[in-house]
Amino acid sequence: MFSGVKRKEKQSSSQWGFLNSCLLLGLVLMIFYCSWVNNKIVTRGYRLNDLRKAEKHLIEEQGKLEAELATLKRPQNLAYLARQLGLKEPRPGYKIVIP
Repeated sequence: MFSGVKRKEKQSSSQWGFLNSCLLLGLVLMIFYCSWVNNKIVTRGYRLNDLRKAEKHLIEEQGKLEAELATLKRPQNLAYLARQLGLKEPRPGYKIVIP
């Protein structure tokens, strides 16, 4: 009579031990997963910050290059550069208009 009760107690405590082990393993795995996700978030945050700095630098450089291009396209500068390259004004009959 008592042996049957002990066997049930042993079996149920064994099941609780297995269940507790599974829960503990799940908890440990969740902690590792949350740590990994947090690490990815922080790493991508740093990367995003670096990309924003690079974008700001490129926008500034684009503005400088556009200003330089506008200066170089001015007719006075084009005429000066053409003279430096040895180009001459065309005679009145030799002008070609490009549409």
